[in-house]
Amino acid sequence: MNTNTRVTTAIGVLRCGMRQGLIDLRNSMTGGMMVNLMTIPVMLIVVFFLAPGQETDSGFALTGMGYSFPGLLGFGLVIGGFAGVAGEILAEKEDGSLVRMKAVPRGITGYVVGKAFYQCVANMLCFLVSLAVGALALGGLVPSEPLRWLAAFVWCALGLVCSISIGAVIGCLISSSVALVIPFVVLYGLMIISGIFSPVVGMAGWVQAIAKAFPVYWLGLGMRSAFLPGQAVALEAGESWHTLESLAVLGAWAAAGLVLAPILMRKMIRGVSGSSVAAARERFLARGY
Repeated sequence: MNTNTRVTTAIGVLRCGMRQGLIDLRNSMTGGMMVNLMTIPVMLIVVFFLAPGQETDSGFALTGMGYSFPGLLGFGLVIGGFAGVAGEILAEKEDGSLVRMKAVPRGITGYVVGKAFYQCVANMLCFLVSLAVGALALGGLVPSEPLRWLAAFVWCALGLVCSISIGAVIGCLISSSVALVIPFVVLYGLMIISGIFSPVVGMAGWVQAIAKAFPVYWLGLGMRSAFLPGQAVALEAGESWHTLESLAVLGAWAAAGLVLAPILMRKMIRGVSGSSVAAARERFLARGY
C-alpha cells in the first residue's frame, strides 16, 4: 500500500468515525443526554447552599461553592468521559454491535474514532453548561485573563483524554453491567477525598497519599489554578499549585490508557462472537443484567 493510499484510507476512516460520532450525538440529544448535561449543574447548586467556606491564615476567604466549583467541573469531565465510554463499550459488546464492526473493513478503528469524538463533544457541552451555571451563580468566579482561559481548556482536554482512555480500558475489562458499579463507587469515593469540597491538607496523611495517586485530585487542582484567585493557593498542600506534578500525573494516566486501550480492545474483539452475544442476551433475559 503506497503513501497516498494510506492517507486516503486514514481520511476515510476519520470521516466515517466522525459521521458516526455525530449520529450518536444527535441520538443522545434527543434521548436522555439533556438529563446527563444537567447533573453537574444541579450538583453545583446543591454545593452552593451546603458547602462551608474556606479561609486562609491571611484572611482571604472563599465561599464553599467558590472553592468547589473548579474541582466539580474537573470531576464532571472525569465521570462523564469514563462512564460514557465504559458503558457504551460494555453495552455494544453485549448487543452485538462490536461483532458487526468486525465485519466492516477498518470498522473497529472507525468505531474508536467515532466514540472518542462523540464523548469529547458531549462532555465539552456538559462542561460549558456547567461553566455557564457556575458563572451565573457566582458572578466573577471565572478565569480573569486569556492565559487562564487557555489553561482551563488545556486542563479540560487533558482530563478528557485521561478519562476517556481509562474508561475504554475498564470497558474492555469488565464483563457485565453489575461489575461497572465498582469503578463508579471508587470514583465517587475519590471525589470525597480528593479536595473537591475542602482542601486535602485537613485530611490524614494516608488519605492524601491515596488521593494523590489518582487523576481526580490533580485535575481538580489544575482547574482551581485556572479559576481561583492567586491568593487561593494558600489553601492547597504546600501552598503551591504543583502544576508540573499535575501535568506529569495526568499525562502518565492518559498515556497508560492510550497504550492499554487499543491492546485490550483488540483482545476483547477477538473474544466477541455471535455465540457470546447470544449467551449474554440469554443471561440478561434470565437475570435482568
